[in-house]
Amino acid sequence: MTWQNSVCMSVGRVSCPDVNKLVVGVPSKKTSAIDNFYSSTSTTLTKIDPAFFVNYGEEIAGLLFVGLISSTENYFRDILGLTLTLCPIAQAHSADEKVQLGSLLWSEGNLQNRSAFEFFAFSSADNINKAIKNFVNYQIRSNGTLDLMLREYDKLCELRHAVVHSGHIVAGKNAIKLGLSRTKDPLKVRLQYAELQAAGSVCTALVQAANNELFEALVTRWAKDWRALPSWSPSEELALLKRIREAFLSQRDAKNNTIGNERSLKSLLSHVKTAFNI
Repeated sequence: MTWQNSVCMSVGRVSCPDVNKLVVGVPSKKTSAIDNFYSSTSTTLTKIDPAFFVNYGEEIAGLLFVGLISSTENYFRDILGLTLTLCPIAQAHSADEKVQLGSLLWSEGNLQNRSAFEFFAFSSADNINKAIKNFVNYQIRSNGTLDLMLREYDKLCELRHAVVHSGHIVAGKNAIKLGLSRTKDPLKVRLQYAELQAAGSVCTALVQAANNELFEALVTRWAKDWRALPSWSPSEELALLKRIREAFLSQRDAKNNTIGNERSLKSLLSHVKTAFNI
């Protein structure tokens, strides 16, 4: 034994488990991006009762909190990837954007569009704004529901930084952005059942707002802008509107009768044409 071994125990070199056993293939789903979000967050928000937090404490709650943010980030990767697949205006605007070569080499089919956002962090309102502007050529409506929810989501993202990077201790930069009062002791993020549910409500409201506003933007382009492009084919207008609707429609909300103004494809076509005088 030497003095170098005098401060803690050491188990020596340990190998990572076989990486093939750490991953599993997941069949591609034909569900919409918002239903993927609902599915990935449903256990955290509806099936874990308050007793779980009493038994396992805030550290586990922190991991569940990070999972909510991760599911929200994944929604934006899914929906922006689908938007690139559908929208010729978004395709033209983002044609000069750079993507990771590894993402293209690995991805196949429609996943190639999603791969554009593989290394794009959606863990801040600013990054979401930039991605939508740079890839979709769309400016989020000022003071609309999506804009307002992004501001709330940003607060969660500042707290997420503490959970992910510093053992729940809030860094000074994050404390300043959150407007917290200066203290002589470190501030620690404290999450329990109620706080996790509140964070889930913010993420869900953000995703729903983004889904509605981006759907409106794409249908508006279908009704106006796409028709002026050389690629426009009148015989495909219904099929294109159907693809937009399928990308944004929540089957879960439809099943629960919680969509404010659900319409069939035929009814949607009729109302959009009337609204845009087509």
